[in-house]
Amino acid sequence: MVFLAGILGLGIIGIVLLLVISSLPLYFAVKFLGGKATILKVIFVNLIVGIISGVLSIPLLGFILLLFIYKKFFELSWLNAFFALILQSVVAVILVVIAIVGLGIALI
Repeated sequence: MVFLAGILGLGIIGIVLLLVISSLPLYFAVKFLGGKATILKVIFVNLIVGIISGVLSIPLLGFILLLFIYKKFFELSWLNAFFALILQSVVAVILVVIAIVGLGIALI
């Protein structure tokens, strides 16, 4: 219930801002690998993948479908779609570390 109240308190601008921020790692990964990506396309793909992942109960099928979606939407090869998935995670970790260091949040 608290989570729902927090989302409602954000407003539409806050939700859009969160969608953009959460889409940045995939955007950077696809651009680095030479795919055709815009921030709106990446947000749309993230929403599609999130919905599909929530509906599917077979993880392997979800993984293959995710690679297929990356391949079709961003015009990547199968291997580059896989690398985009890996690179997305690496970029996300780097951005989190930069945010933690930049904000001065202590981990210990």
